[in-house]
Amino acid sequence: MAITVDIPGIGSATYEHVVFDLNGTLATDGHISETLTIALQELTHYMAVHILTAGTHGGVDIIAGITGITPVIVKTGEDKERYVRHLSKVIAVGNGAIDTYMLNAADLSICVIGEEGAYTKTLMSSDIVVQSGQDAVNLLLKPKRLTATLRL
Repeated sequence: MAITVDIPGIGSATYEHVVFDLNGTLATDGHISETLTIALQELTHYMAVHILTAGTHGGVDIIAGITGITPVIVKTGEDKERYVRHLSKVIAVGNGAIDTYMLNAADLSICVIGEEGAYTKTLMSSDIVVQSGQDAVNLLLKPKRLTATLRL
């Protein structure tokens, strides 16, 4: 399972994993929308989907139940970075200070500026910036959007 993106001026890139932060990226105040849940489930047909969280808002079991993806509890940004470095061909998606290392470690990084906002250093570590977790997932489900954004 993988998605391949042809980027004029850069070349072809293949991604096998996407690692999402949970709160502020996919969830707001610990809740994830039904629309985003459906999109995440669709994305699992194309690549391995991972969710990392420090569990700020709790509800990890509920998120696992509705998405079918069990979030991994992490304590620090370094934990997220190590997780990403153990994978290959990775896209990382986050918004908070704890996500900065993870985005730097990924092959492609996306920063979400949602209702929670985004940490400036995380924003500066990203390749792409979107308005919501839904937008991030849609980029991956429709890879020509990535081509349009990343072309030189």
